[in-house]
Amino acid sequence: MTREKQERVREIFKHYGPVIKTNKLRERKFCSRDIAKLIDDGVIRKIKSGYYTLTSSENDMTDLELVSAVIPKGIICLQSAAFYYDLSTQNPTSVSIAIPAKSMRPVLPEHPPVELIMTSDTLFDIGLVKERTSSFTMRIYNRERTVCDFFRNRNKLGEDLALEVLKNYMGGKRNLQLLMEYAGIFRVKSAIKPYVEALI
Repeated sequence: MTREKQERVREIFKHYGPVIKTNKLRERKFCSRDIAKLIDDGVIRKIKSGYYTLTSSENDMTDLELVSAVIPKGIICLQSAAFYYDLSTQNPTSVSIAIPAKSMRPVLPEHPPVELIMTSDTLFDIGLVKERTSSFTMRIYNRERTVCDFFRNRNKLGEDLALEVLKNYMGGKRNLQLLMEYAGIFRVKSAIKPYVEALI
């Protein structure tokens, strides 16, 4: 692979963003053999079938950004959202991402590990925000939705973890009116309210 082609591919990523599909490379006259050679030379890496990014030495995308890029209709949630907002000290071993329950299951990236959270269509968009990071705009549930999700899943995730997330939420930026509104929608108001009152 010539240095010129390596520079050309870097320019393509600079133009289209940190993750691009095969068709963008083909439009710029990179055939399958060229793509395979770029991977062998360590210039790009395959995330999943048809998706590529520059190698880690040239690309500082986080796991959350990477998963958001390859599952664009998903929303970062639960442990991943809590860690992003500093609501939990537990660094998750996989990226949690919500997708609509009735949607087709997406092809997952080869790395990082992904946990798909199937979410009812009626509740899917509640609390969705778009966070602009250094290289990407990421879809993620807001802090209030994240707290409610932990209480909804406290039997599976543990009561202690749900309380840790709520305590950290109460100690930082908070919107109690929105939190209580969401708690009502997600039917966890009776579980959250006594703790909120004790922590005010």
